[in-house]
Amino acid sequence: MNKLLIIIKREYLSKVKKKSFFVLTILGPILMSLLIVLPVVLKENVSKTYTVMVVDSTTKTVINGDTIAFFDGKFVSNEKVIYSYGKDIEKAQNMLRNDEVDMVLEIVKSNDKVPIKTFSYFADNEPSLEAKEDVQQQVKQIFKNSVLMVNYDMSKEDIAIVNDPQIESYITDIRTGESSNSEIKMVLGAILGIMIYFFLFFFGGQIMRSVGEEKTSRIVEVLVSSVKSIYLLFGKIIAVALVGLTQLGLWIVLTLLLMGGLKVAQPDWFAVQPQEKIELNERVFTANKIDTLNIDTSPANEAIQELQSINFPLILSMFLVYFLLGYLLYGTLFGAVGSLLDEDSDASQFSLPITVPLIFAIVCLPMIMQDPSSSLSQWLSIIPFTSPMIMLVRIPYGVAIWQIVVSVVLLILTVIASLFVATKIYRSGILMYGKQIKYKDLFKWIKKKEN
Repeated sequence: MNKLLIIIKREYLSKVKKKSFFVLTILGPILMSLLIVLPVVLKENVSKTYTVMVVDSTTKTVINGDTIAFFDGKFVSNEKVIYSYGKDIEKAQNMLRNDEVDMVLEIVKSNDKVPIKTFSYFADNEPSLEAKEDVQQQVKQIFKNSVLMVNYDMSKEDIAIVNDPQIESYITDIRTGESSNSEIKMVLGAILGIMIYFFLFFFGGQIMRSVGEEKTSRIVEVLVSSVKSIYLLFGKIIAVALVGLTQLGLWIVLTLLLMGGLKVAQPDWFAVQPQEKIELNERVFTANKIDTLNIDTSPANEAIQELQSINFPLILSMFLVYFLLGYLLYGTLFGAVGSLLDEDSDASQFSLPITVPLIFAIVCLPMIMQDPSSSLSQWLSIIPFTSPMIMLVRIPYGVAIWQIVVSVVLLILTVIASLFVATKIYRSGILMYGKQIKYKDLFKWIKKKEN
């Protein structure tokens, strides 16, 4: 046992003292925050505002003696596009050539099946995709509004209701009475699943490379002379697990510090939502109601309020369980693969069967997030080789306790089986050189009885 502790200490300190560990651990949360904030900041500061000259050549409609144009004067300028209007298409195109405007939009009426057509012109610089989409969407919206007004005699108030019906929707868990926000849960589940995927691949690969380096450099021959080979494998697995937990713990602490600073800077974002009682058909519903006079109702605030309603203690505890069990499962298998290496090129044939379930799980993540209660989601969250990622994606949505228990039990049994198989392979493969190892050799080693 003392020798095992010495190996764990050696492996742990050798990895924790690396500069890459400090860079990834300390800067990790900061870099993730920058990846989220920086695109928004750059978009606001770098994006250009385009000027569009609209030339409405459609036939005017007369209503109650008033001549009404479908499009002239109807476009709404915003931070992306500023609209102006012209009467002559040739003059507008000359302004475009002289860089007085960025784009010319000509709207004409035809006798074809589609009665309205648009032609857009630009000169040196093609407008951005956002600007072109804004023009197209406004053309469709204005045309629809005009048809509703002219053909159906609808008022502006009725048209506004049709275009943007204000219907309050409440999604409530009948078991807990808590409201639900699928978008927040989808993002949280994706983050948890991708983090597990990253940890399993990163730390499993570390074990495989470490074992392979010791074998190819013949250092393992010296180590095996004084320590059992099984201690070497377990020592690496445990040490790398402790490195991962250290890194994860530091990430959690740094994240809490960042959130604490944000809470001090923006206390309104973390204000508790007041409750509103809604009576309907002799039933009373409790819904979150934001006081628009006192509390910010921005999307960022709503996201933070929804995050506060999620059961993070359960999610964090299950993340640690699946991280440890998933790591033990894949760490032992990657360690066994490392003992088979003579050259880096040898790794692919043995590591591919291990990585396929991980890749398959990450490919299935979009389908799982779209329907976390489907049969595919349930099976993948129970199968041990995919459950560490898939179950964590499903837990924010709410998962039956029996499914979590079955998933964890099966994962524990699979970890025990993988430890048994990995030790058999490691013991035989770590001192084997100069021979092309095949799968039939692995089966022989697994079946081989110990003396």
